[in-house]
Amino acid sequence: MGKSAFKLSRYIVSSDRIVDAETGKLERAIFGTRKAIMVIISEQLWQLLSNGQFEEIPSHVFDRLAQSEFLVPADENELTTISRTTALAIEKNSELYQVIQPSAFCQLNCDYCGQEHNQKELTDINQNRLIERLHTKLTLGEFSRIRVCWFGGEPLAGIAVIRKLSPRLLQLAEEFNCTFSAVIVTNGLTLSAELAAELVNRHKVEQIEITLDGTAEFHDKRRSTKSGSPTFNRILANLKAVAFRKDIDVNLRVRCNVDFRNVETVESLIDLLADQGLQERISFYTAPVHSWGNEAHAMALSPDDFGQYEVGWFARMALRNFEVQLLPGLRPIVCMALKPDAELVDAYGTLFNCTEVSYVPTYGNPNLYAIGSLRARANSVKNNRLNQFNEEVLQGKYQCSECSMLPVCGGGCPKQWQEGHLPCPSAKFNMRERLALAYALDRINSLKTSFERVH
Repeated sequence: MGKSAFKLSRYIVSSDRIVDAETGKLERAIFGTRKAIMVIISEQLWQLLSNGQFEEIPSHVFDRLAQSEFLVPADENELTTISRTTALAIEKNSELYQVIQPSAFCQLNCDYCGQEHNQKELTDINQNRLIERLHTKLTLGEFSRIRVCWFGGEPLAGIAVIRKLSPRLLQLAEEFNCTFSAVIVTNGLTLSAELAAELVNRHKVEQIEITLDGTAEFHDKRRSTKSGSPTFNRILANLKAVAFRKDIDVNLRVRCNVDFRNVETVESLIDLLADQGLQERISFYTAPVHSWGNEAHAMALSPDDFGQYEVGWFARMALRNFEVQLLPGLRPIVCMALKPDAELVDAYGTLFNCTEVSYVPTYGNPNLYAIGSLRARANSVKNNRLNQFNEEVLQGKYQCSECSMLPVCGGGCPKQWQEGHLPCPSAKFNMRERLALAYALDRINSLKTSFERVH
């Protein structure tokens, strides 16, 4: 096709103009979200692209940009293409994903959590039913991987369930010739190094995620025990013990939930973790507090404010030698709700396709997001409120249909959209600044990736 048969993709984000410190020339970092690729181009080339002056672009440059889908066929409906990519990814998915809440209990009293906690564990009967259900899925489907997420409440409050159920899950994987991996999301309060070693070496947990909401002063106000006791020092001690154990090979992630009450302590937390020598042993990220069937979003920063703070945290992380993930990757399937076989089972044996709805009294009894129960065995599927999200985006129901970030965010949280909240990722609000920071860090060799210059 000739150059006139192409157009500039709508799925591009550009930085502002940047002056190259070595040459003095004007450049831009541009990010094509269709393939999650960043390249650096001259300001002159950007103007030619923006104005549709394709004939003035050298053919080798034009071809390179078309190959990376910065330029696409003029008659292409790009939203339809993205929707088809999602549909194909769902169809070709070969991973059986199962979230398990072994316990309905949590020791903490986080003030933004919407869950109601009780001393309830997944019974032996329901464990048997879950194994039967997974066996049926594996028999009927074509899966090459099983991935389990131990979730809460606090999953380690149900460690006895994990010890019973994990060997059976591993046996299923072996029976159906599937690879197996697990992750656990824990508050970290009882995560001793010995227990972490068991999770990793016996139960094949590859990732452990814990939460620290700032330094002790701020964290302990938000994430105390139900009796009001502080938790920060104990969690940090556990984190360090796990991180520095040579016989524990695991991806450790630290998440900091942010609202207007603790926003000023995030940088101090980054420094504290770095001072403890953890920057080479953990990954760190922030997330805005959001509605969890409650009014937690009332404490959240505006998306623009959070985005601007986050760029500063990225810069601080780079300065303290943390690995910084500035550019989002492709996300054709936004969450488990769009995977027909993915489910969450709570400690009562109720089934969901979302991690943010179980144990939440706001959603009623029975829970309006429940899709079934283990008691109904393999035929249990009903009232699926979330799995039509991709079609709804294609129909223009949400602003995702007009957003350049869709291929790398997947549309955000379907549940949040349905409840009238804005679930757009922070990258939507600070992508220009991320690109400028990536450009700067690339220049000083602080990123592992060296970005291509297309001239």
